[in-house]
Amino acid sequence: MLGVSGMASNLDMTGTMVIISFFYILGVKGFLIELRGGVCLAMAFFMVIVGKWHSRAGVMTVAEWMEYRFGKGRQGESARLLSAIAAVITTVGMVAYFFVGSGKFLSLFLPFSPNVCSLIMIAVALFYTVLSGLYGVVYTDLFQSLLIAMAAVYISVKAFLNVDYAAIQAMTPPGWTTLIPSWRIAMPPGYEIYNLLGLAVIFYFLKVFIEGFGGPQGYTAQRYFAVKSDRESGLLSLLWISLMTMRWPFIVAIALLGFTLGPQVTDPEMVLPMVLVHLIPTGFKGLLIAALIAAAMSTFDSTINAGASYLIKDVYQIYFNPHATEKQLIRASYVASTVIVILGIAIGVITPSINIIWGWITMSLGAGMFIPLFVRWYWWRLNGYGFAMGTAVGIIGAIVQKALFPYWPEWMAFLIVSLVSLCGMLTTTLLTEATPVEVLNHFYGTTRPFGFWHKIRQGFDQRVILSIRKEARCDLVALVFAVPWHLALFLTPVYLVLHHWSRFYLFLSILALSSIGLYFFWYKNLDRDYSKD
Repeated sequence: MLGVSGMASNLDMTGTMVIISFFYILGVKGFLIELRGGVCLAMAFFMVIVGKWHSRAGVMTVAEWMEYRFGKGRQGESARLLSAIAAVITTVGMVAYFFVGSGKFLSLFLPFSPNVCSLIMIAVALFYTVLSGLYGVVYTDLFQSLLIAMAAVYISVKAFLNVDYAAIQAMTPPGWTTLIPSWRIAMPPGYEIYNLLGLAVIFYFLKVFIEGFGGPQGYTAQRYFAVKSDRESGLLSLLWISLMTMRWPFIVAIALLGFTLGPQVTDPEMVLPMVLVHLIPTGFKGLLIAALIAAAMSTFDSTINAGASYLIKDVYQIYFNPHATEKQLIRASYVASTVIVILGIAIGVITPSINIIWGWITMSLGAGMFIPLFVRWYWWRLNGYGFAMGTAVGIIGAIVQKALFPYWPEWMAFLIVSLVSLCGMLTTTLLTEATPVEVLNHFYGTTRPFGFWHKIRQGFDQRVILSIRKEARCDLVALVFAVPWHLALFLTPVYLVLHHWSRFYLFLSILALSSIGLYFFWYKNLDRDYSKD
C-alpha cells in the first residue's frame, strides 16, 4: 500500500509536464536532465541500503530521527529544528511548483487565467489534505494510482500503434532517439543554461550519489519510517520503483504526439495539455484529465501533509505550546497548511515556468540540505550543531543564489551551494563538542551503518563489527546491480514505444542481467541475519 502511495506521490502532473518538455526538445536525452529528480534514481540506493537504515530507527519523522542520531539535548534540538524548517521551506517551494504547473495545464480546459485555475485546484486539494493524515493520504493515493495507470497504458499503446520508427525519424530532429549526450548542445531560448549538457549530466549523477547515500526526506522518509522490517523496506522500494515505470512510456508517447501538432506548440511545457485538447477523443480525454489531476492531488496532499506535520510536531508543539490539546493541534495543523500554501502561491505567481522552480528546488535548495544529510550516516564526529549549521547556511545560500544569481546553470548552483553548506557544517562541527558516546553507540548498534565510525566501533564486540562489514559489502555489490536495473527498467519501455528495437533489446538485456544480480545479492539477503554468519 505504501509503495503504491509513494508512486502516486512522485508521479505528478507538473513534473510530467516539465519532463515531457525536455523529451520534446532533446528526445531521449531529456531523460538525463531528469536525473536531477524526475528519474528518482536515488530510490535504488534506498532500496538496497538507506531505506532499511530508516526503518531500524523506530521513529516516525525525519526530525525525530535527528534526536535518535544526535541525542535529546541541545544538539538534537538544533538538528531537529533545522530539519523541520528545511522541510517546511521545501514544501513551500513545492507548492509554488504545483501552482505554476496546475495553472498552465488547466487554463487550456477552463475559461480562466492560469493563476485562477491554480487557485481553484489548490483550494480543492487543500480541503481534503487538512482533513486527512498519512493514512488518509495513502488511501486516496491508491485510488489515484489506478487512474494514473489507465492513462499511461492508453497513451503508450496509442503512440506505439499509430507511430512507427520511420515516421518518428522523419518528424523528430536528428539524434532525437539517442541517449548519449553531446558535451555542448544548442538549446532553444529559455533553456540556455543546459547548453553544456555533458557537464550538467556529470553533476546530476553526483547529485544522485549524494542524495542516494543521504537518504529520503519529507513524505518519502515517512513511508520508510512506517515499515517494520528490513524486508518490508526493500520491497516497498521495489514496488515503488516498478510502478513508476509506467510514467516513461507515457512521457515519450506524449512527446511524439506533440510533434504531430507542428507549429501549434510554442511552449514545450504545454505539450501535454495541447495533446489532450487536440488529439485525444472526448471520452478518453476526460479520463486522462482526471488521471493527471489525480496525480497532481497526490503530490500536493503528500507534500502538504509532511510539511505541516513537521511544523506542528517539531516547532509549534515543542517551542510554542508544549501542552497543546488534540483540538489545538488539529486547528494549528489547519493554520500551518494554509500558511504554507499562501507562501507557495506568492512565489508561484512570480515564477514564469515550471522548470525554473523545479531546477531550483532540486539542484540549489536540495544542495543546501544534501551534504549534512549525507554525512550524518558515515562520520561519527558530525554533531547536531554541525548538521544544523550546514543545513541553515545551505538554505540561505540557495535563497541568495535564487535572488541574486537566478540565471546560474544548475550545475554551478549545485556546486557553490554544496560547498557553502559543507564549509558551515565542518567548521561548526569541529568547533563544538562531539555527540555523546552513548547516543552514538545506540545509533551505530541499531542502524549498523558503514563509514568512518572507528572510534565508536572500539566499544563493540568484534563479531558485531565483522557482521556490519559483511552486510556493507553485500549491500554495495547489490547497489552495482540496482542502479543499472533502475535505469534499464525505465528506458526499456521508452524504446519499445519508439520502435527502436536495437536499443530496446540492449536495455532489456541490461534489465535481465541486473535483475539476476539483484536476486542473488539483494533479494535473497532481505531476511539474512549477518550476526549469525
